[in-house]
Amino acid sequence: MSKAQFRNIDLNLLIPLKALLHERNVTRAAERIHLSQSAMSRALDRLRSEFGDELLVRVGPNYELTPRGSELIDELAQVMPRLARLWAGETFSPAQSEGHIRLAMNDYATSVVLAPLAEICGRLAPGITLEAVPWHERFHEESGLVTTHLILSPLSVPSTFRVEPLFEDIFVCVLGRKLKHRKTSLTMKDYLSFRHISVETQPNQQSLIDRPLGEAGFQRRLAVHLPYFLAAIRMLETTDLALTIPARIAAPVAALHDLVSLKAPKEIPPIRYSMVWHPRFESDPLHMWLRETVRQIFRPAPPL
Repeated sequence: MSKAQFRNIDLNLLIPLKALLHERNVTRAAERIHLSQSAMSRALDRLRSEFGDELLVRVGPNYELTPRGSELIDELAQVMPRLARLWAGETFSPAQSEGHIRLAMNDYATSVVLAPLAEICGRLAPGITLEAVPWHERFHEESGLVTTHLILSPLSVPSTFRVEPLFEDIFVCVLGRKLKHRKTSLTMKDYLSFRHISVETQPNQQSLIDRPLGEAGFQRRLAVHLPYFLAAIRMLETTDLALTIPARIAAPVAALHDLVSLKAPKEIPPIRYSMVWHPRFESDPLHMWLRETVRQIFRPAPPL
């Protein structure tokens, strides 16, 4: 864009543009920003001319966004807060923020991350609220990632998203109280002789265990399928079943219930979690603070 073209940009059109794209209706958009309907219609005509695109097209009784219009919603979400900060000159203050943070995690990641994150927010950013929603393998393919600040995923995601490795954990087999196993280690033969509990909080999640076993030519005996970790843990107190879970939650479970836990066979590889976010959040001050705070949870403490 040349300097002459830049000088011709009317920033006053950004407000009606945002209203039109969100409302998809000239009358409602005009009411939203307190303009007359005729003024909003003129603004739409100018915007169509400036962008060389219809932006809104009639489909039956309603209006729908063109592909360019849909792109502009995401672009405005990044540009307008930056313009506001440019004029205000304010720096982000966690203590004064009243933001809402939405995270997508499975049951395990929630138990590992949410408690320390809530503690930090309560101490440094009491006005921030946290919301955790269920994660599943195809979460990144849904529009939810556009409105979700951060997901914690053990699987790879498309390169269009920002990804940062976060932590690694190994799988541990917690033995039911009635399961007699006197060895201090666990061979694959031992592991396959057990009857197992499969915790499937989301479809295909348990494949993190069964998929590598299958690739190595093994298949374990699944006695119980259920979606709840707490119920699975309670089941261990009275049965001879085995539960394979990451070590970060296996250790406190085994200690609390006085159960034996052994490292799973080497054919079950470690689980590696990354934090994933949509590029629209890359420069958002609240999101930058969130990412650094999550990093600190897994950063080794300095030596005394």
